[in-house]
Amino acid sequence: MKINFLFFFIFYLFLSPISVLSQVQISSYSFLNTQFSPRTLSMGGEVISILDDDVNLSFTTPSLLNNSMDGIISFSFTDYISDINLFSFVYSKNLSERYTFMTGINSINYGLFVETDEVGNNIGEFSANQHLLVFGVSNEIHKNINLGMNLRLMNSYFDRYNSFSISSNISMTYFSSDRDFATSLLFKNIGRPLTSFTNNLEELPFEVQLGFSKSLDHLPFRYSIVFHNINTYDISNIFDSYSYNDNTLNIKQESVAKKLLRHLIIGGELNPFRKSLYIRGGFNFQRREDLRLLSSFSMSGFSWGFGLSIKKIRINYSMSNFHVSSIVNSFSIDTNLSNFGVK
Repeated sequence: MKINFLFFFIFYLFLSPISVLSQVQISSYSFLNTQFSPRTLSMGGEVISILDDDVNLSFTTPSLLNNSMDGIISFSFTDYISDINLFSFVYSKNLSERYTFMTGINSINYGLFVETDEVGNNIGEFSANQHLLVFGVSNEIHKNINLGMNLRLMNSYFDRYNSFSISSNISMTYFSSDRDFATSLLFKNIGRPLTSFTNNLEELPFEVQLGFSKSLDHLPFRYSIVFHNINTYDISNIFDSYSYNDNTLNIKQESVAKKLLRHLIIGGELNPFRKSLYIRGGFNFQRREDLRLLSSFSMSGFSWGFGLSIKKIRINYSMSNFHVSSIVNSFSIDTNLSNFGVK
């Protein structure tokens, strides 16, 4: 590639259809933030700084693309909440010694819904689904720094209503020479809808994330720390409660410490035999605070999973506790096409 990648990055940033300073917490386009990777889901829901051969991580963080991913293909399936199903496909290829390319598609099927008229009569059924097509590339601009960006095209269909949006994730990753430590800065969902469900064009859920990961020196364990939505201080979803006894509205307040902790996601990965088995776990403070039950104990916010390599394939599984009534299971199968003679 003769075009300098850093120049292209700056050029794209300035011509982006939406200012990177926008702050949106609630959006009809939250599907852009849905994670499909079992590894990511098992480690709290966000992993943006682990630099290895896991191509699924590059779907969100393009600077994690590297030459060890050459020829890797991955399929994943998630049994989401209720009858919702998620499907994903990702493939990566080295373009040169310093450039790596990926493409993939995420799809969500919300199932069938009963359609009624204004008085509740059943008049049929309708479906709802969304699809996200992604093209990404990374450039090793320094022996310890990767710069990456992707193009994300999203189609949404809800019965007769549809929307199309274009966006990009841009990230930079620094890693140590032996790759025991890495940190990433990620700008998510820079873009805008081209067509919307209504006459009003919503903004995409722009977000800035900062992540760190480190492998311990004397223990086969790696931790991941992610600070999400750092462009917005207060991301709490505290609902006001109304008291019918004295006709008053009770507004809940959170401490500064709790508001800050809501930005924190922690995860860990243990490789007990330093070979093909990985045991993972994570905790998402925001999810815990939003979905836990005050009346009883629950595991909301916690997640776990494992990874296992068997001959030429790698299998990942995760179980995430969103709510006491909503446990999400996710599976993926990865392999390198070179194992089957495909280059």
